[in-house]
Amino acid sequence: MTRPLTSCDALASTDARTALDALTAYAERFAAVEARAGEAVKRARASTGWPEYVAMERQIVAEQHREQEAEFVAFLPYAELLIDRARAALAFQPPARHVAGWSLLVDDLEAAADLVRSRLADETDVDRATGRQCQVTWAQRARFLRDLAVQEAPPPSGPELPAAEEARWNAHAHDVRRRHMMYLYESRYDAAGRQLTVVGVPDLDEPVDDCALIVAGDVDSATMRVLGRYGTYDQALAALPPPVEPGVLHPRGRFPRGTGTLPALADLIEDVAGATQSQTVAEVLDHVVSDGAGPRHLSQLSDLLAECADFALATETVAGRDLSVRLRGLLVQTDVLDRQLRQALVAFEETIAVLPPHRTPQPRHIKPPPAVRATPPPPPAQAAPPRIPRRL
Repeated sequence: MTRPLTSCDALASTDARTALDALTAYAERFAAVEARAGEAVKRARASTGWPEYVAMERQIVAEQHREQEAEFVAFLPYAELLIDRARAALAFQPPARHVAGWSLLVDDLEAAADLVRSRLADETDVDRATGRQCQVTWAQRARFLRDLAVQEAPPPSGPELPAAEEARWNAHAHDVRRRHMMYLYESRYDAAGRQLTVVGVPDLDEPVDDCALIVAGDVDSATMRVLGRYGTYDQALAALPPPVEPGVLHPRGRFPRGTGTLPALADLIEDVAGATQSQTVAEVLDHVVSDGAGPRHLSQLSDLLAECADFALATETVAGRDLSVRLRGLLVQTDVLDRQLRQALVAFEETIAVLPPHRTPQPRHIKPPPAVRATPPPPPAQAAPPRIPRRL
């Protein structure tokens, strides 16, 4: 039986909403200040020479850091309440591989807030760079903390079919997948760490019609299970449990951005490093493969190799001719690579995969205990089956 709402509950709810709004506002303002400073640096580089813009860039970045520090100091009084609510939400999460990593991230956010408080109170010798890193941590993980802090009850478990009905639909789903007649709509992970996918298949009872299924597990594995059957995609989407924050590709953090303007390819590498969905990787590959609609990285590489080959041949030497032949051979290999990347692009588009939530980032301000791994170890490599000699 649900107890009536008391005045204390209402007050707590009001305080929580205020804290959540403050967290959202801090993350948005942090990003806005950073974007504004980045534009100012670009204008300085375009309008002044090298010695002048270096000094201007330092001044712009220093002002950016001062503004962001002021935003964090204004937000800091709400941090403790949000941490407490996040820990309360962790207590009623279902057992899953990602929960230990989430707990470490909450501890890490608390440690970051404590470091800034100590720096403001001059209680410890916390340098400015460490304080800056604490602000960045809170800005980057604001969404993660908010998603936890808003939870006031255990997350829903999702649909479930009766055993006999599930076995019937499981066999149908595996058969449809083997015959390449399954359409993948959307994939996510739920609070229990299950990969859930909405798929479209021919209806088992009315083969001329299609229906939507919610399946758990990898759709290409033998462990795929059908959790629910629906007449339309919208109905299946409404029945899905809420998604959890996807994991990250590099738990230790993305590699640092170099100084100055990065080449476009380096930006694409960063996009993949920060991706959580396969669609992002597909969009990156679209900038690489040659499609005839404009310059792409592989087409530019082919042009570069052709120019180098022409230059080597123009030297009119044996070594130059040999080098030119080798470079022309590389041109053929770029064509093969282009076709293979096109196939990879299509595969990424069709998988609609997201990274599992147990790939949590590693904490920055605390040392995780040895018994807890934020990312599970890779599975052991399976030995290849013995080769059977062919009989001639």
